[in-house]
Amino acid sequence: MPTTQIAAGRAFSYLDCLGKLSLSDWGFYHPIDVVHGANETLYVANWGIEFIPSAHITKCTVNHQWIADIGSPGTGDGQFQWPGGLALDSEENIYVTDQSIHKIVIFDKDGAFLGKWGEAGSREGELNRPSGIAFDKEDNLYVVDTRNHRLQKFSKEGKFLAAWGERGGMEGQLDMPWGITIDGQGNVYVADWGNNRVQKFTLDGEYLTTFGRAGTGRGEALQPHSIKGVYLWGGQKPNTYRELNRPSGVAVDKDGDVYIADWGNNRVQVYGPDGSYLVTLIGEARQPSPWAQAWIDANPEYTTARARANLEPEWRLHRPVAVTVDDDYRIIIAETQYMRLQVYLKEVEYEDPQFNL
Repeated sequence: MPTTQIAAGRAFSYLDCLGKLSLSDWGFYHPIDVVHGANETLYVANWGIEFIPSAHITKCTVNHQWIADIGSPGTGDGQFQWPGGLALDSEENIYVTDQSIHKIVIFDKDGAFLGKWGEAGSREGELNRPSGIAFDKEDNLYVVDTRNHRLQKFSKEGKFLAAWGERGGMEGQLDMPWGITIDGQGNVYVADWGNNRVQKFTLDGEYLTTFGRAGTGRGEALQPHSIKGVYLWGGQKPNTYRELNRPSGVAVDKDGDVYIADWGNNRVQVYGPDGSYLVTLIGEARQPSPWAQAWIDANPEYTTARARANLEPEWRLHRPVAVTVDDDYRIIIAETQYMRLQVYLKEVEYEDPQFNL
């Protein structure tokens, strides 16, 4: 039975998983990013691998309905080679970064090609391996310029507006940044991959705070120890102990809770708006998705092999690369190695059941 974790008046429960290994249609092939649209729609960027070109966007729903494949591998119009991130503008047009050709490729929500822009380089307005992207409420596009160790701000048409960041480990500096999100208050969160942290900025690039530090600890609050009745916290306050290993994606729900795809630690870490640790999600996909189960049922020898195997490692998150949270508090996690999405639910204002004994 899936585990429910309770923290600070919230409950986090596993719901479902979606997908299977597939080069098209009813599955994913190394999903690298996921965003949610209207009416329970999901858009998933498939990265592929070097010798099997399969870059495309899968449009589906959280209820296991496949809708369309968008884009194809290549460098022509309507094509991309190495997608790094997805974002939707206010009209649900799809913007995808291409790390290979250093461009932004644009489609409408039905998959029609609308255009592309971007130039390779390190000057203002130029890109080097762009990855995560996100829109603010004014439809300005923020692009994580990974190999230039900075963020750049553009109009949706590609006009350069601003940039900030440089390589380093100090506050406001970045090292191979990856994922990005913008919360409802207009704060920018960046997964600072090389520095093993997430940094929070204003829309103008002013540094605000940091989540995380390098390590593999689960993230539980430090336990106090007592000397003559005085509680000591080892130099840290309660609920501030959190460690990350190559964070790749970040999301913020409408309450301000922060979700970090802790890629190197095979988990998602969840924090409150104040940075306090809440829970760790490690994956609970005991039951394959309907897409995967149909394939298993069609291959009896695979069913027999599974009956003899220890399947617990298969349940767990493996290289979670991106996370998004929809308006119904469904937490959708993309696993690049297991070709699937795992879905959790946050229940707000949770109360423990009361029993009369």
